Parts: sequence; structure tokens; C-alpha cells
Amino acid sequence: MLHRLLEIEVEARKWWEDEGVFLSESRKYPPKPGEKFFATFPFPYMNGYLRIGHAFSLSKADFASAYHRLRGANVLLPFGFHCTGMTNKASADKLSREIQQFGNPHGEDVEGGCEFWWRVAVEDLRAYGLGCDWRRSFVTTDVNPFFDAFVRWQTRKLKSMGKIVKDLRYTIFSPFDGQPCADHDRASGEGVQPQEYTLIKMEVAVKPLPLKLGPSEGKRVFLAAATLRPETMYGQTNAWVLPDGRYGAYEISETDVFIVTERAALNLAYQNFSKTPQKKPSCLVELTGCDLIGLPLRSPLAAKEIIYALPMLTVLANKGTGIVNSVPSDAPDDYMALQDLISKPDVRAKYGVKDEWYLAEAKRLTYLKGFTEGTMLIGEFAIGLEAFQEIKPIIKTKLVESGEAILYREPEKPNLMGRKLTASRFCKAISTNKPVVFLPLMQRYLLN
Repeated sequence: MLHRLLEIEVEARKWWEDEGVFLSESRKYPPKPGEKFFATFPFPYMNGYLRIGHAFSLSKADFASAYHRLRGANVLLPFGFHCTGMTNKASADKLSREIQQFGNPHGEDVEGGCEFWWRVAVEDLRAYGLGCDWRRSFVTTDVNPFFDAFVRWQTRKLKSMGKIVKDLRYTIFSPFDGQPCADHDRASGEGVQPQEYTLIKMEVAVKPLPLKLGPSEGKRVFLAAATLRPETMYGQTNAWVLPDGRYGAYEISETDVFIVTERAALNLAYQNFSKTPQKKPSCLVELTGCDLIGLPLRSPLAAKEIIYALPMLTVLANKGTGIVNSVPSDAPDDYMALQDLISKPDVRAKYGVKDEWYLAEAKRLTYLKGFTEGTMLIGEFAIGLEAFQEIKPIIKTKLVESGEAILYREPEKPNLMGRKLTASRFCKAISTNKPVVFLPLMQRYLLN
């Protein structure tokens, strides 16, 4: 029975082909409402076999086309093959690397991979029985001069209508590949957006600089802390560093040096906060968190003229800059860490922490309640008792305009890199565990 069903399937496909059932021709008179139907399908990448997911989604367009064809409508269902873009290039590069490493058992040239998969896809779609007018199939390169000309015409037309604009946009960028790393180019992290921080510049308030910071002598040196709550900086009691964390003193300009993690310095460099913008950041000296403990700091908006860098074992090196502002009045973690330091003399002795470096009377308030219901009690915005959530953008702007802070962006999920490889989607930088950054790029947009 199964054998006979397969025979009928083959006979039906041959009849469809011989009779031109799926061909769509222009007609003498313009169609009336309901007399034509057009369907299309997102072009699949040509770097591997089509999957069952393609068939599932395509079936909707195919079944709708078949229904309207039975109604007597003039139906056009073309099909395109995506043969450009970083996904296809990365797949070809991966194949090339594997052939170099393991050899090619078939002894064939790897060039023309897209063309190979394109022809395999056509065979599979014919076997599926797709009701496509194959005269209208195309690939997204100048191999098909008609489609290439259409895209050029479409772009010029939209531009002449004022529908295409060009503007700066922060995008995930691969220094390793030298190009943006879009959603479908990543092994992981699809949909990750930029997280904007206010980078608070806490200046090292001692001259001459400690011996470890000697290479930075003559420059302004800052511990740069990333915060989402710049309006709480009035309550700073100290800064936190990871004792075993790896930091560096990176040249931001001819006069300024930021102490941050290497990952943050690379992000800053690609956001043009570096003496060497969009290149490897210039590191004057490598440091550990222990080298920073006890540094006196002048921090914007802080009620105390001098605060100090203290050890905290839970600081994340893969998020922000590895330097954290401590505001116990608004952050339970800060309050508990400070109380922990106060109650453990052995920990203070281990890191050489002195009593005058911390504020013992810090009060505990919950973070969210402070933001939604809290009001300003100190500083220039305390007059009207403005709510934190209303004053936050004003304080952020004030800090940036005064040069006491900068706006900094990084992926909202810290571990974007991964070693996962799939057949159809990966950014080479991510798949080889190379860092990615956020970079402001001029990009084109379509307007509604």
C-alpha cells in the first residue's frame, strides 16, 4: 500500500510539471477582486539542508495558494534562496577550517557551497510537492541579475520617497570578524539588546599615586563604576572591588585613565572612550583588586568628600566594569556586605582594611521601594522632595554634561559568547569564544 502511495505521489508531481499547473501567466485584462493571489516565504539560508520547521511554515503559504488556485484565481508562489550575509560566510569559513584541519575525503573544492545547497533545496522542495512557479525562483546575489536589479530599484525608490534614513545605532559588533553580529549570526544571545549604564568617574584622590599606579603618574586616574541608579549617588559610602579580580589602568584620553576590567575597556574603546578608539585599548599597567583596596576616591554627588575602595567577594567581573558604587541606603547587598565587613575583623585584617575607610551607620532600605517611593532628602534636588524615578534622568544628564560621568553600553546578558556551533547560525567570534562589543554604527532604517 505504501509503495503504491509513493508511486501516485511521483505520478502526480510529474503531471503537475507537464501541465504547468503552478505556472502563473499575465492575462489580457487586469484581475478583478479575488481573481489573483500572491504568496511568498522568507528566504532560507543556503548553508545546510532545509529542516522540518521550514516545511511546517511553508505549508501555510502552499496550502493557501492551492486553495485559491482551486477557486480559479491566478496564483503566484515564487521562492527565494538566501545566499548572502554573515551566516553563509561563517558557515563556509567553518567548512574551510575543518577541511584544512581534517582534510577533504571527497577531494572537492569547497567554493560554491551556496550553489550546492541551493540546488539540493530545489530538489527537496520539488519532492515535497511545493506549488511553486520555478521560473520565478531566485538567489540573493548578482548571480540572478533580475533579482539584483529589483533590489537596486527598490532601494533607490524607497530612498527617493524619503523612506530610508541613516542614523547611529548601538549594535553588537565582532572585532574578530570586523562586522556587526546580528541575531541570526549568533550561537546564543538572540534578541540581546544594549544595556545603558551611567559610568561614574571616581577620581583617585592621592598624590603621588601609589607605586602600582606609577605608570599613570601625571594623569587623572578614575575608578569607573557602572550604575543604573545615578540618582542614588548622594548615598555613596564606598566603592567595591573584587579582591582577586583582574583590572587594568586604561588610557581613555591624553589626560584620563580608567581602572576597569579588560572586557569593559574593550567595550569602551569601541564606543570611542579610548586613546585608541575602535582598537585594542591601551593598558598602562595590569592590576588586581587587592591593588585597589584602600584607594581614597572623590566621587560625584557623594555626601562624604572622600570614600574608599573596599573588598567585596561577589562583584561580577563579566558585568559592568568590575567596579561597583556602594549605596547601602538603597541596595540591600551593599548594606549586608558592609555589615559583614564590620563584623569580621579577620576579613578586614586579610585585606588591610582600616576602620576609617567605611561608614558603620549605613541604613538598610529596599532597592525597589527606594526607587518607586523614595524622595530626595539631600542635594540640590531635595527642595521639592522630588521622587527618585522622576529625578533620575535629570541627574544622569547633569553628571554627563559636567564630565563626571559617561554613558556606557554593553550586552544586557553578560555571557553572550559561547562555544556552541550549529549548522545554520553562528557568529564566528561567538563560536570561537572571542569577545563581542557594542559599537555605535551608522545604519539604514526603513520608515513607516
